[in-house]
This record gives sequence, structure tokens and C-alpha cells, in this order.
Amino acid sequence: MKPDGRVFLKSVFGQISDEWPCISFSRSSVGNMLRQEFVPGRDILIYVGTLNGNLTEDPEHRGRLIAAVVIEPSQVLETRRIISKNFWSNLGEQWPHAMAVLKAAVMEGPPYPKAHDVIPNAYRQFALMENRGGIAEAIGEERAAVMALPITPLDLHLSPEVQAYINVRASVSETPKSIREEATRMADLIINRVRNGGTQRIVTNANRTAPNISDLYPMLTRKWQVDQCGLCALCGGLLLPGTRNKMLQPSADRIDSSNEAYDEENVHITHLACNLAKNKYGTDDFEEWLIALRGNDPRNE
Repeated sequence: MKPDGRVFLKSVFGQISDEWPCISFSRSSVGNMLRQEFVPGRDILIYVGTLNGNLTEDPEHRGRLIAAVVIEPSQVLETRRIISKNFWSNLGEQWPHAMAVLKAAVMEGPPYPKAHDVIPNAYRQFALMENRGGIAEAIGEERAAVMALPITPLDLHLSPEVQAYINVRASVSETPKSIREEATRMADLIINRVRNGGTQRIVTNANRTAPNISDLYPMLTRKWQVDQCGLCALCGGLLLPGTRNKMLQPSADRIDSSNEAYDEENVHITHLACNLAKNKYGTDDFEEWLIALRGNDPRNE
């Protein structure tokens, strides 16, 4: 954690463990807030046990600071894909959204530090109706008090879903930031299209289905950089990451529109204008339009 790091707080029902190696929340807006605010390597997030005896079964956890974690905020994942099936069937459905925990430590205890003794002001934020299930922050002296607490590092065995996502991020670490951002944006759009269409799945290969960034993100970056060499698959012009021109915005297009799969064989990256024009007027008219633009009509040769 860096000297300017922030200390975030999240109410939880129990201790971090291999069976629940993530931070989960009921509202997607909480994840969106963390995506904007939490910086791995700079910040930490503290687990604060709830006072609800029905949820927080261990009395030693209730109202206590029980763990410190580093999360991966770049993507909101599905809790059911990370936690054990037993936990999901009993508790998980209440918190469908999650972020992967990359590193974790447990506070020394029991007895664990009492939240109202260490962070009284921040702890009171959890009682506010508008902040139920949300995130609080320890600042000033309370931040310093949290940072002074003794901890013991925990060796987490990450779920395959989380490990795959971490591996993907590592494999594309040399990809320019502008392309990474475009790939993430296109992957999010694909997932939303599928969900809005009434299905919860995206076929990514013959053996696996999931609206899963660990499948879509590397596929899109590979298509952009390797398969297409940074060129639009329809017109052959340069793909421009981060452009403000909506016509030139990179777009993930299904090659065969009758095939609902967004998979390796059926996706390429185009300019948005090329994508829309081909879909509206058909491939033949689109290619004739390109010929006219280039000024080299093969019919006259």
C-alpha cells in the first residue's frame, strides 16, 4: 500500500476464505463505485463483520474488523462463479455481484478489533439508510488506526474463474492502454447485448459458455492486434482507439448475423460506421460503396 492509499470498508457476513475468495455486494452500483475509486497497489479494503446474528454466525466476527484485502476492481464478476456451491445455495443469491480478491490478510484475533473503537466515524456510515450494503472510508486518524493493526497474511487458493481473469490481465499487460480500454468496452457491450436479448450465455467455444471477460477480453485484443493488425475487418482502414468520432469507433461485429454466437469464428472488429452500413444495406452494396470511395471500379478494367 502506498503512502497516499485509501482505506475502504465493506460490511460482510464472515471471514475471507477459499470458499468465498471475493468481495460481494447486492447492488451493481457498489461495484461501479469501486471501479472508479479503488486502485490496486495503492488502496486496501477492510472487512467489517455485520451485527446480524442470522448472517454473521460467528460472534467473534460481529462488529469487528476481521480482514484486509486487495481487490481487482476492473471487472464486476458473478459471485456464483467464484464461491463454493454450498455458500451460493445458502447465502450467495443475496449478493450476486463480486470482485476478485487478489491478496488477503486476516486481523490478529480473536478477539478481533472492535469497529466502533477503531473507526467510530466511518463505522456509523454503515447505519445510514442510503449507505446500506455500500462502502465507507476511514480517513485521518481512523485511517492511521486501521493501518496500525497487526495482520497475518492469508494464502488464498483462488477460484479458476478468478485465476483465469488474472492470467488474462497478465498476458495482455503490454497491450497499449487505449486498446485495452476499447477491448473492455466492447466486451461489456457484448455481455449487455446478450443479457438484453433474453439469454444469459455467450458461446465462446465448443466446451464453454459464459458472459465472461476472461474469454471475451483476450479474444478481442488478439483480433485487434494479431489477426487484423489494427485494421478494420470490413474496409481495411486503421482502427482508432479512443476516437471521439462515433463513425470510427471500434465495434465488435458478428460475421454471420444469423449466428448468435460471439465466438472466435464469428467475431471481427470494425469501424462502427462500417458495421452499421453492412448490416443495413448488405455486404454487396457495402463493398460497392467501398469501391466507389476508392475510385477503382474493377468493372471498368
